[in-house]
Amino acid sequence: MDVNDSKQFVEAAYAAYRKHPATDTFTLQFMAFITINYLNCCYHQHADKSYAESTFKFLQELPIDPAIGLEKLIGKFYQAVFSGDEQKVRSLKSIIQDCGYA
Repeated sequence: MDVNDSKQFVEAAYAAYRKHPATDTFTLQFMAFITINYLNCCYHQHADKSYAESTFKFLQELPIDPAIGLEKLIGKFYQAVFSGDEQKVRSLKSIIQDCGYA
C-alpha cells in the first residue's frame, strides 16, 4: 500500500483508539502491530520523517505493558533511524538482536 494511503488509515486508527482507549492485551498488541507495520512501510518507501512523527507519539501514549514491550523498542529503533542517530540505532539493534528478534 502507498505510504500516503497508509498514513490516512493509521491516523484514523489512532483517533479511534484515543476516543475509546482500551488496555486489554489483544487491543494493545493489535494497535502496536499497526504502528510497527506502518513504520516499516515508511522506512521501505523512504518516506520523510514527518510521516512517522505521529506514530512515534502514539506509541509513547500506549500504556506500559510487557505485551507490547518489543513493539515499543522497535518503535524507538525506527525513531533513531528516522532521526539519523546512528549510535542509538546500533545500540537498539544490538539489544533487539540479543533478544533473538534480529
